[in-house]
Amino acid sequence: MRNFLDESIVVHNAKPPLRWIANWAGSIASKNMLKLSYMEDEGIKGFKYKYYGWLWDTFWPLYQKYGTFYKLDLDMEGSGWDDYDADGIPYWGEWDFEDEETGDAFRVINFGGKE
Repeated sequence: MRNFLDESIVVHNAKPPLRWIANWAGSIASKNMLKLSYMEDEGIKGFKYKYYGWLWDTFWPLYQKYGTFYKLDLDMEGSGWDDYDADGIPYWGEWDFEDEETGDAFRVINFGGKE
């Protein structure tokens, strides 16, 4: 099984001491963005919402300028990007049934056990 980071390109925007601080700031910004999204879903827009927004707005530009980013290399022609499983059976192929109204296709997957 391939690792996600094996297929990515690491982009360091600064040298280690500043990069470490920026990555730490990015973790703070990310946590606050997550809190903001939860609060927005629940309709909470009070002082805490503004405070988390201010924290995200303060720390995210530092991370964006000096932090470490990972770019995904989506070269689909390399080895391991085929459409076959370990037994040589293709993942694609004929669908088990198709909904006539919506056109959605479904496949029944048997994970073993009860038939």
